Amino acid sequence: MIFSSKRLFSVAFVLILIMGISSCKKNDDAMKMPDLFPRSGDSTSTEFIKSQQMVHHFRDEITKHPDEIKNYIELAQVYIQEARVSGRHHDYFPIADGIIAEALRRSPDNFEANVLKSGMMMTRHDFVTAKETIDKAIAKNPYNSGAYGVLCDANVELGKYDDAVKAVDKMMAARPDLRSYARASYLRELNGDRNGAIDAMKLAADAGASGQENREWALYNLGNIYLNWGKLDTAEYIYKGVLEERPNYAYAMSGLAMVNAARKNYPAAVELLVKASQAQPEHIFVEQLADIYSAMGQKESAQQMEQKALEAFALHEKDGWHVDREYAAFCLNHNINIPESKSRAEKDYKVRPDNIDALDTYAWALYRSNQANDAVPLIEKAMRMKTINPNLHYHAGMIYAKAGNKEKAISELKMALSENQYLTPITVADANATLTSLDGKTSQAQ
Repeated sequence: MIFSSKRLFSVAFVLILIMGISSCKKNDDAMKMPDLFPRSGDSTSTEFIKSQQMVHHFRDEITKHPDEIKNYIELAQVYIQEARVSGRHHDYFPIADGIIAEALRRSPDNFEANVLKSGMMMTRHDFVTAKETIDKAIAKNPYNSGAYGVLCDANVELGKYDDAVKAVDKMMAARPDLRSYARASYLRELNGDRNGAIDAMKLAADAGASGQENREWALYNLGNIYLNWGKLDTAEYIYKGVLEERPNYAYAMSGLAMVNAARKNYPAAVELLVKASQAQPEHIFVEQLADIYSAMGQKESAQQMEQKALEAFALHEKDGWHVDREYAAFCLNHNINIPESKSRAEKDYKVRPDNIDALDTYAWALYRSNQANDAVPLIEKAMRMKTINPNLHYHAGMIYAKAGNKEKAISELKMALSENQYLTPITVADANATLTSLDGKTSQAQ
């Protein structure tokens, strides 16, 4: 299965958390500071207990010293990190929002609070406002590594890739660490430097501590690079190593599920994704289950997962997330809600017309809407950086085929299958069927 490029930039926010910055209001119902909710099967771990103790400590400090902004920042970060670890974003993010808002009410120009606020905006995919906020913060403090990390992420999501490289260079100069290496890895991958991306992500993982979530996230993304390359044995080795360091890490289980799906061991993939969902209720696992049930021909189960995914998107939107592209990409891949998906993809594209994902998704929406000729310039712009992305080349091949450009269609489809012969079962079948209709030959990937 192919992971979209957003996979690393959900990293965007976790990587700010290591900055040592963080944000709430005394005796105010709008600012809540509750104890942490029990984790699924992990409420007795040292990590959870320490996080709970930090909540108690900073809550007490806020009560004693309500004008000390640092305590608000630190407390907000505890809730944000717990949201990431537990998957309970809808519970913890509103709490963190209230704390950050109170910090800024007391000190509107506080640098750390504004950096944290911009990071929250990035997490909710409000990329334009996030960039505006971080630009103002950096203008007042141009030497903070974490701030440049947020700026890098915002530039990536807005398709300003050269500016993103400049931002990560400044981040590296200020503090070469897990956060900066991870971003450098992603930018190298975007520019078609797969080996460079691997080297940088290894440095990111090595900069973390064994068992800590940020290191395991970096290793998970390292596994994804190999998975998207079709190097299943290496990806499997990495995911299993993650689970040795951090048992029941949901994303590593998801990675193993994708390896099994690529090998057509669908029952094992389903079992792993169900277990991942129980450990951490992330909607990406539901989306992956929908893909696998579709590949298995279990239409009813696939439709159930599709409905759950749509409900998850609706909940995110209710909480203020911008998920137009993600909604569109999921529906287009499952050939459902095409008119709405096209409208959402176009809306996202208009906000960030230079972003590769936005271009790819809108082009695919036009293809699904029988507007392949209109999709051609968009998919060509999406491929301008020579990114090694089999799914992108698959989309390009199918678009060219429908637009009547046989030569380019054959080239792109062969490239997609050569870059990763696994892709998804449905994608491989479509690519081979189209190649056969175009040149009468079938690829080796079956």
